[in-house]
Amino acid sequence: MNICAFIPARKNSKSIPNKNLKELGGKPLIVLSIDSAQKCGLRTIVSTDSKEIAGLSYSQGVEVMFRPDSLAKDTTSMFEVLKSEIPKITPKPDLVLLLQPTSPLRKTIHIKNCISYLSENLDKFDSVVSCERVPELYNPYAMILENKRMVFRKLIGWKEKIHSWFTGKKYKMNLSGFPISQRMTRRQDLPTAYIPDGAIYIFKPSNLKGGSIYGNETLLYENEGTQNLNTLEEWENCEKLLAEQQLKNK
Repeated sequence: MNICAFIPARKNSKSIPNKNLKELGGKPLIVLSIDSAQKCGLRTIVSTDSKEIAGLSYSQGVEVMFRPDSLAKDTTSMFEVLKSEIPKITPKPDLVLLLQPTSPLRKTIHIKNCISYLSENLDKFDSVVSCERVPELYNPYAMILENKRMVFRKLIGWKEKIHSWFTGKKYKMNLSGFPISQRMTRRQDLPTAYIPDGAIYIFKPSNLKGGSIYGNETLLYENEGTQNLNTLEEWENCEKLLAEQQLKNK
């Protein structure tokens, strides 16, 4: 099959300055995702608005697609980028593997497994997404959601005082659920819940016409956990984890 690895890497990053070029474990972050794709023997394309990222990508032996500034804003969604850029790839790939640089610790075996599962079940599934199991404590069916009318929740102390002044009664917060009447309270009743871990997305390009990368049927691949790098604290934790792994391998 014609499978293409697509790596999005824009130059601007508010949380971690110059994130995609910042070294992690001795390599620029973008190179770690390029390595992942190349270990699987895949055609690899980096989508960027940065000449520096493009130059580094070329030096790694991969293709580069320059995206317009309109697709490199903080408000630009990943779907917008994919919907615009994937149809420009020639020859047209049968499947697209999305590798976001912010998940650098993904394993080659997991990528190969996802590719294999979807390739062998194209008649049943439109995509495969790597996920982590949600801890019981954070199961969405057990959560209580804040009422949207509580826009001044940070001023709740003042609201309580004002309410008491005018009514002489103690103010009570009114929380809603999803809806709260259907909130599950017995641990045994909670269904197993998963959340995408951001590491691996593989999908049919035709899915994009339907408004998402998922299509009608998605196969979940339970991962053993990965590291997403969206804050400096997460970056520091990842550096410590890599250092520990390197010590074990010596």
